[in-house]
Amino acid sequence: MNKLRAFVVGGVFTLALFTVLTVLQYGITPDSRTGYLTAVVAIALLPVIPLMATYGKHGIRRLAEYHRNGGGLSFERKSIFVSSDTVSDTDRMLSDIEAAVEDTGEYDECRRDRFGEGRGLTIRHTGFHNSFIRVSGGSRLVVTGASENTHSLASLVEQVGSVTMERTRTHPFFDLQPIRGAPRAFLGLFLVVLFVFGVGGVAAAAYPADAYSAPERVVLVSYDSRVTLVPGYDTTDATLDKAAFLVGSLEEEAVEIEWDRDDVSKLETHTQQSRYLSVTIAEMLASTRESGLTAIERDRIVTLESDLHAAECRVASAITTRIDSGNVEGDISQLERDGAALRERAATAGMACVASS
Repeated sequence: MNKLRAFVVGGVFTLALFTVLTVLQYGITPDSRTGYLTAVVAIALLPVIPLMATYGKHGIRRLAEYHRNGGGLSFERKSIFVSSDTVSDTDRMLSDIEAAVEDTGEYDECRRDRFGEGRGLTIRHTGFHNSFIRVSGGSRLVVTGASENTHSLASLVEQVGSVTMERTRTHPFFDLQPIRGAPRAFLGLFLVVLFVFGVGGVAAAAYPADAYSAPERVVLVSYDSRVTLVPGYDTTDATLDKAAFLVGSLEEEAVEIEWDRDDVSKLETHTQQSRYLSVTIAEMLASTRESGLTAIERDRIVTLESDLHAAECRVASAITTRIDSGNVEGDISQLERDGAALRERAATAGMACVASS
């Protein structure tokens, strides 16, 4: 099995497994359906894309060969014979045919030859016409030529090989071929992107809120997965790690507000996401207090709560700075409400946000 095929098989299995586990752990909600659909599409396309590429290449080669032969009407195209049965010992068969051709005395020359498809025979007759005997990839004898003598040659092959030679208009050597070279590299890169797309869909199904970016969703899912995979790592550990990670995301929202463009709708997206993260982190920390905690875990919760409220103040300060700059285009009332809400959340916990200068 080549590397590309192994990646496709492994990718499909991995995505399918992750999707099933996500359904079992997080369930299916109206918001998560898009993520699950994305994963299913990726699972379906991973094996289909290589097949489409292979058959597409095959179709292009056939079309090119068709036009090269004048629309498929050349005399040689009418003089193709393929054995209906396969040949077990092709070398011996070619030797027997070579001997029979020489014994007839009807041909000028018969010699062993090597073609792109492998070993075969070239038979010259009437001074300059040639016929050819080759073996297809399916171990079938193929007789071709641009002369009526090719028909008698096919009859001779039937007698020697005890096979039936059937005329065909389908080129016997246009078998499906794998994608190679640079196209294969691009195909592999596309499949990797598709796999990552599917992983993002699974993560989006687990954490569908718009406040999370795709990398953030993957990180959050990884913390949940460690509960099952890592001995000694429990739900409390995962919750606190996720809370710490999201505090960093909340702080990043302040940076986005400071540096993003002045369109008010874009800024509102960040302020709304900040409020969502603030509430979510607070709920995470509150939920851990209901379980038995060690002294270290209690100290960590206190630290995370302090960090959370500091991040809320920083986002509120960034909102005020942007408003005071006078460069925000549009109605700023929602921005003011979001900033006030974040300051109020921090103040409720006993932290007064320093007014922006």
